Amino acid sequence: MDNADRWRVELNKGLSQADIARSEGLTRARVCIHEELKQSLQNSEYVLMDFSRFESVVQGAKYLEGRLTHLDILINNAGTWQMAFKETADGIEMNFAVNHLAPMLLTLELLPLLERASAARVINTSSGAHRRDILNFDDLEFRNTEYNGIATYSQSKLCNLLFSLGLKSRLEKSSGVAVNTVHPGYVKSELFNNMEARNWETVPSADHGARSAIYATTSPELEGVSGGYFYLEAEEKRLSPLGSDLALAQRLWEESLGYIKRFLTDQDRFI
Repeated sequence: MDNADRWRVELNKGLSQADIARSEGLTRARVCIHEELKQSLQNSEYVLMDFSRFESVVQGAKYLEGRLTHLDILINNAGTWQMAFKETADGIEMNFAVNHLAPMLLTLELLPLLERASAARVINTSSGAHRRDILNFDDLEFRNTEYNGIATYSQSKLCNLLFSLGLKSRLEKSSGVAVNTVHPGYVKSELFNNMEARNWETVPSADHGARSAIYATTSPELEGVSGGYFYLEAEEKRLSPLGSDLALAQRLWEESLGYIKRFLTDQDRFI
């Protein structure tokens, strides 16, 4: 069963899907999957957002608010891996902005829709790279440090875990929204396009890695479970102690708000 087939099964149960693309550079494979779903389902559509432009993220969230009465599932899976320093349209280092800040902004903007669902789930996609334990609060964008794409990507993946932790801590007493984190493992994907060519012969496909998010999204046994970290269909034990540090999560939350606060519709709620 490939990725499209898995989603077809779930959508035929009555779910609807809004597939959010990271940027206008859509891949042919992604478009083909979407077109295949459209042919067999009436409740699937694309919402194009550029995660390197916060205004685009906000506009996309507002579009969804106008189209949906509630949102059951949000999977933050879009990402990039830049090996050389690049800035977004908002003047922020690309890996930090696209992999962490933009998904945080999107989630907070969609939170009212998520809270209208009976048992919504937010799934953030991290990586085993988070275990490099890189989190440089003095230079989150690596402007004053020798730039290293592996380091900045790894930092962004630790940020994904800490965002999940921070969001869970803010919602657990006032909301039924569950927040979990997954990682896909090492799989063949376009994420590695900016690196040297490599041998993919024995590396699983991206469909294999998608099993983690599908499990966290659809598994009945995870009903009401929040704060977990999953790989494929099981809890992932290889979690860095930094990834469960609530004090770090709180500090990152505050630092991140400094970047995205002016774009938030409800600024006061998240201070």
